[in-house]
Amino acid sequence: MSHVETFVEALQRAAPEQSNLIKTRAAALKDEPMRLLKDLIDRTSVGKSRLFQMWADSLGVAYVNPMTVAVPTDEFQQLPVEIARRVMAVSLNSLGNTVTVAMADPLNTRAVESLKKILGRDVSPVFAHPEEITTAIDMYLGAEGNIAANLQSVCSNLPDMVGAREIKSAADVADLVESRAVIELLNSIILTAFRRHASDIHFETGAEEARVRMRIDGDMQPVMSIPRAVHVTLVVRIKVLCKLDLSQNRMPQDGAFELDFGVLHTAFRVSTLPSLYGEKAVLRVLGSPLDQSMLRLETLGFPLSTLDAMKRVISRPNGILIVCGPTGSGKTTTLYGCINELNRPDLNIVTIEDPVEYRLPGITQHQVHSAIGLNFSMVLRSIMRQDPDVILIGEVRDLETALIATEAALTGHFVLTTLHTNDALQAVTRLIEIGVEPYLVAPTTMGVLSQRLVRRICAACKEQYVPTEKELAPFFTGIEGVPVKLYRGKGCPKCFGSGFSGRVGIYEFVEVSEKLRELIVEKQSVKLLVEEAKRVGHHSLRYDGLKKALIGWTTLEEVERNTVQELSFDPVDHSPTVHEP
Repeated sequence: MSHVETFVEALQRAAPEQSNLIKTRAAALKDEPMRLLKDLIDRTSVGKSRLFQMWADSLGVAYVNPMTVAVPTDEFQQLPVEIARRVMAVSLNSLGNTVTVAMADPLNTRAVESLKKILGRDVSPVFAHPEEITTAIDMYLGAEGNIAANLQSVCSNLPDMVGAREIKSAADVADLVESRAVIELLNSIILTAFRRHASDIHFETGAEEARVRMRIDGDMQPVMSIPRAVHVTLVVRIKVLCKLDLSQNRMPQDGAFELDFGVLHTAFRVSTLPSLYGEKAVLRVLGSPLDQSMLRLETLGFPLSTLDAMKRVISRPNGILIVCGPTGSGKTTTLYGCINELNRPDLNIVTIEDPVEYRLPGITQHQVHSAIGLNFSMVLRSIMRQDPDVILIGEVRDLETALIATEAALTGHFVLTTLHTNDALQAVTRLIEIGVEPYLVAPTTMGVLSQRLVRRICAACKEQYVPTEKELAPFFTGIEGVPVKLYRGKGCPKCFGSGFSGRVGIYEFVEVSEKLRELIVEKQSVKLLVEEAKRVGHHSLRYDGLKKALIGWTTLEEVERNTVQELSFDPVDHSPTVHEP
C-alpha cells in the first residue's frame, strides 16, 4: 500500500461522512500530493494541522510547522536561502551531531544526502507543507537581507517617478506606492518585525532623514534609517492599505489592514499623526500566529498559588474579574487565557473589544466603532439581551459601562474586564471614584489582578553571577553572609545582542474576601485594603518580580524599572518584609 493510500484511509476514518468525496479527490490527484492536500483542506471538515499530521504519519515522519515552533535564527542561517528555496527545506534545531530539517518531501533521499553535505551533520527530516516552509524562509532568511536591496530599488526608482520635485504629499508618490519595489520594502520591514517578535512598527521622520524603529520586548529599537522621500512613500502605502484619506496629512487618522505571507495571516492597527517634519505612522501587530500558544493561563508565568486562585475565581457562575496595568502590560493576553480556560460548548461567551486582537474559535466577538456611536456601553446593553454566560469587556471607560457590568455580575453573569490602575486594589476604589456605589462593587468583585511585563533573559546566552551586597541592598533583607546568585544575558545572535528574548509577566492577585468586602462598603482607603490583603497572604508585584529574578527568568534591573520600591525580600525563606529606606 502506498503512503497516499494509507493517508486516504486515515482521512476517511477521521471524516467518514465525506469518505466518497475523499476517495474521488484522491483518485483524481494521486500523482500531485501537494495539490491533493490543498484540495482536501478546502473540501473536508478535517483541520489543516490534523490533515498534515496524518500525511506525515503516512510518510513515517513527524509533522512540524516551522511557523509555530521556537526556531533559533542561527540554525536557519546554516542553510543558505537559495538552497532552502530550491530544496523546500529549513533547518529547525540541532541535538548533538543531528539537525532536524523540515522538508516538503522528507522521503527524497537525494535531497537529504545533499543537506547532510551542506550542513556537515546528520539530518533528521520531518514534514512541513511547502507554504509553511516558504513563509518561514521569507521571515527568517529573506526579510532582513531583502531590506537593503528593496530600499535601494525604491531610491533608484524615485527620480524616474517624481522627477526633481521635492516629495511632500501623497500626490507626489501616487504612482510609486503601487510599485513592486515599495510593496516589497514594506513587506520586508513587516517580516523583520515578525522575526524579531516586535509588537509595534514606528515610521518616523526628522529634519534630515527618517527612521524605522520597532518595539521589541517592550523596548524601542532602531532598525534602519531611510530618506525622507522613502518615508513619505511608505506612509502613503500604509494609508492605501488602510483605505485612509490620502489628501489629508494635517489630521490624525486611524485604520487597519490585513496581510497574508503564505500561511502567515495577520492584522495591523494603524495610527497616523502629523508631526513637525511630516506624518508619523505606527503599526500595532495584532493576532500573530506566533502568539497563539501564549493564550493559555499555564503559559503566562503565573505563580502556582495565583494560577489556582485565578481558576477558582473564573469558575464562579457570576461576578467580575478585573485585570489592571498600563498599556502594553499583557492584559488582553491574560483575559484571552481566561476565556480559553472557560470556553466550552455549554457556555455562551461574548466579547466587546477595541480592537479585536485575536480571533478565538467558538466565541462571539464584537468590535466597538466609536465613529458611529457603537461604544462599549451600547454594545454591552445589546449583549445583555443575547443570553450571555460570560462577557469580556475590553476596558471599563465610563460610568455607564461600569454600571451595566456590575449589574450583569449581580444578575448571574461572569464579567472579565480591565482598568488602568497601578496596583490591584486601586481598581476597586477607581470603580467607586467613577460613580459605582460601594454596595455594588463589594458583592460583584471576585478578584483583581495587577500585572506588568518584564524582559526574559535569553536562554542561549544566560550566565550566572554573584551580585555585590550593595546591588542587593535595595531589594533584599537578610543577605549578610548568604550567597545569592542571579542571572543575566551576555548577548548573542539569537537575541540580537540584547541579552533578552521574549517577556514574562509578573503578577499581584487579590481574591476578594468577606472582610475586604466590608472595608469596600465602608469606603476605606487603599492602604487599609492592602493591609487586610497582606494579612491573608497577598504579595506585591515586586515580590513576584524578585522571585523570577532569583530563578533566572529576568534581571533585578527589569524588576526595578517595572515596579515601585515598596518591599524587600528574604532570599532564604522567600518571606516578604517591609523595606526600610
